[in-house]
Amino acid sequence: MLRSLALATCGVLVSCHSVLRVETPRAETSLTAREKRRMAALLDHMAAGWDGMHHGPSAQRRRAQDQYDQALASFLHEWDDHQSPRYWQSGTVFASGTQSFQIDFDPKASPRREVPPAQMDQIILPSRKKTHSEDTLSERSGLGVPVVGHVLRTPEARKEHPFMPPNGGNLTLTAVMEVDDDDADPATPRHCRLHLHNALNVESVKVRQDERPLAANFTAAKDRALSPKTMRLFSWLGLLYPERTLGDCQLYRMDSYDPQRIPVVFVHGLMSDPHIWLNTVNAISSDPELRKKYQPWYFLYPTGMSVPQTSARLRASLQQARDHYDPDRNDPGMNRMILVGHSMGGLLSRMQAIDPKDKLWNAIFTKPPEKLNVSASDRDRLVSTLKFKPQSQVKRLVFITTPHHGSNIAGMNIVRRLASLIRLPVDTLLISQQLITGNTDALSPQIRDWGFFAFLSIGTLSDEHPFYDGLNSVPIPVPYHSIIGQYGRKPLLESSDGAVPYRSSHLEGAQSEKVLPCWHGCVERPEVVKEVVRILREHLRE
Repeated sequence: MLRSLALATCGVLVSCHSVLRVETPRAETSLTAREKRRMAALLDHMAAGWDGMHHGPSAQRRRAQDQYDQALASFLHEWDDHQSPRYWQSGTVFASGTQSFQIDFDPKASPRREVPPAQMDQIILPSRKKTHSEDTLSERSGLGVPVVGHVLRTPEARKEHPFMPPNGGNLTLTAVMEVDDDDADPATPRHCRLHLHNALNVESVKVRQDERPLAANFTAAKDRALSPKTMRLFSWLGLLYPERTLGDCQLYRMDSYDPQRIPVVFVHGLMSDPHIWLNTVNAISSDPELRKKYQPWYFLYPTGMSVPQTSARLRASLQQARDHYDPDRNDPGMNRMILVGHSMGGLLSRMQAIDPKDKLWNAIFTKPPEKLNVSASDRDRLVSTLKFKPQSQVKRLVFITTPHHGSNIAGMNIVRRLASLIRLPVDTLLISQQLITGNTDALSPQIRDWGFFAFLSIGTLSDEHPFYDGLNSVPIPVPYHSIIGQYGRKPLLESSDGAVPYRSSHLEGAQSEKVLPCWHGCVERPEVVKEVVRILREHLRE
């Protein structure tokens, strides 16, 4: 029976591989003489703007800087269009009939402050389009052309950077081209030095003895890292066919790792994806203090599996990230990690900080592990899912409309029908079948009566699931904060955010509790973003 069940399930599921497209690098090309002539004309226009920025009335200097920025942007677009930055050569000469320019850059610059072109596959000029009214834009005015340095998600890049986002690396850069004085000799190229500054770490640049603020667009790179076009694939696919997305289930960092910066890990909720965090990430990036102190990460996961199962995957990914970036366990940023979870993501986050001992196990099972009629490997997997040690690097939790006591919506008929469409991964299905058919006397009565529903995410979100008896008997040993939605006009204690009642979102012992007049999916609202920012500041003070 188990064999036929597995074969039938394999018919509708694919194996645990990435569903995301692996990108192919562009072939190496050379610039033609015609292309160089056209680009030299842009450099000529840019150089005229550069010269004009340093002389004359302020209005004239502003117009000259606009000319400089526009010409530099056009030049970068042209060069990238004809040749991947990986193949750009320092010392390349662009010559027209009247003028020539030699472009130099440091191929060994420190990526913390300046990223060499050879480390990128594409330079992208921002083109911001709001997807809906609550989207925000984070910019800083100044000198230079903000760009996104894109690193393709190739198999080689994934091996070298295992926590690179699913749609590739996206660096927050600002291009500045310094131009030497013209010596009036047409036979000598005018020297230009290209800098691709890391705008997260560089706030100003020195130009002819003057310190000028560096322009920046902090949203463009995060827009790509959290692209709804890429992420929304997971919302339904991850709910209904979890196995198809397990290959991409892990932590991802949105910027280059910095041992000094504190990781803020964002964890989305049921039938959702990480794109919902853009406004909060924008708020961190646009604030000079928070930008220096924090680095945003996110956990991407299929939301069809149970809370204990998925929290085990988050736990494993946190451990892998620490082993990779901080094997000596001494990075000051890594040791002060914060988890911010929405809805079901709050439960996953909570389970990274607690030490349940036997309490979660005893809430689900009436017998100890060694008494279960399962294979040794399945027993080990069950034990590791319900008995575990806290992640010591997690020092604070933020819960946004989180059902700490479940929700009665999970028991509604329409939700039950939706749950019946979920196709669990084969290994999970087989373990569940073994428990239901061969261990009925070892299961909690509620689990035994529910059957497979008890092992789905929607099942473990039900306020009748025994999981919460175990969870709420375990203390949370780190500071935690609650952001709660109140939808409608009912008194607070009787209110709900439309999905989770206040009595479930409320947790005694929270360092702060902010009740906001919004519904369950409120993550992108400015009031919620403001409260998360306040908590991040509090974390720095403490």
